[in-house]
Amino acid sequence: MPNDDPRQKELVTWFQEQGHGDPQIERILAKVAEYDAQTLHESIFDSIDRGDFSIGALIDEALGEK
Repeated sequence: MPNDDPRQKELVTWFQEQGHGDPQIERILAKVAEYDAQTLHESIFDSIDRGDFSIGALIDEALGEK
């Protein structure tokens, strides 16, 4: 169920203390991961829009051109 991230372990413990069982916690953690991925995605595009993030530099680094 939880990964090695101590923050996720804290969440699992808190969910258990709130009376949630393993199947419920699995569903909650899946939704948290989905939300986290969406937030990261939006954050990157927000940074690009503000000019704080250079997609060109990222491409160059990914392709080993710098």
